[in-house]
Amino acid sequence: MAQAPLFRREAIEHQLKRHASRAEALNIGPASVEWGFRFSCVVIVVALSFVILGRLNEYATGPALVRLDGRIPMTASRAALVTQVAVAPGDVVNQGDVLVRFYANAESAELEAASREFDDQLLKLLQHPDDAVAKESLVSLRTRRELAKNRLDQLTLRAPQRAVVGDVRVRPGQLVEPGTSVLELVDAQAKGVVVALLPGRYRPMLKKGEKLRFELDGFQRRTHELKLSHVGDQIIGPAEAARYLGQDLAGAFAIAGPVVLVQAELPKGTFEVDGESYKFAQGTPGKAETVVRSEPIAYAFIPALKQWVERVWK
Repeated sequence: MAQAPLFRREAIEHQLKRHASRAEALNIGPASVEWGFRFSCVVIVVALSFVILGRLNEYATGPALVRLDGRIPMTASRAALVTQVAVAPGDVVNQGDVLVRFYANAESAELEAASREFDDQLLKLLQHPDDAVAKESLVSLRTRRELAKNRLDQLTLRAPQRAVVGDVRVRPGQLVEPGTSVLELVDAQAKGVVVALLPGRYRPMLKKGEKLRFELDGFQRRTHELKLSHVGDQIIGPAEAARYLGQDLAGAFAIAGPVVLVQAELPKGTFEVDGESYKFAQGTPGKAETVVRSEPIAYAFIPALKQWVERVWK
């Protein structure tokens, strides 16, 4: 009796067909190997160039603001009540123009009384030129009249030069104290400077003429490339920095730790964003940064390389 086969004939034929139709998993030709080698070389060259030529920068960053030149703050010289504000923001005033008047009824009455007595005494002296008492009284009354006039003038704020009225910070009926800011006058052609508060530890690395990047708050897509025109000689604390900024701006910035004040001039008083022109305003806030240290990227991967290069160049 013939022995039956282990597998059926149909199963063996099916397996033979599968092996005959099976393709190779990966077919690598000489051209593929050549292009792959070239691509790998390019990647290696680019990576080495990046490591050798690329640089790691350390930045000194801090808050900054715009300070306009030609600003003339007008302040009250004594405690007084505002009776009239004769100007509005944007008005052009000439030297001697009245800006603000304060309550001065007593001073006006004193000047009027002194002027009347002076005129009466002068008339008496003209009638009796040899009257010595009248001459002495006339000198005393002249001094009294001038003093009353000066007191009255102190209660009338006038423009010291031709300028444009900026912010007006008082209103009629408001009581002001000595030193209170009443309004500001601004030179129409004045440009501005950027004042930045950078961390004090970077002071030895900051130099006049270095680049300063200034970015306005709300305009992140618009940065201004400026040059440092002034670097503070001293490192100051938060209180001194706030005093420098003034009462109006000190509260607008969080000053933590010692800082150094730097300045950079703005090329013009306006800037453009998306085709629109905007004017810089006094106290416009932003962020400033400048490069204080720059090293090749290779130093980060091979720290000993920096020491070796320094020894060679020395």
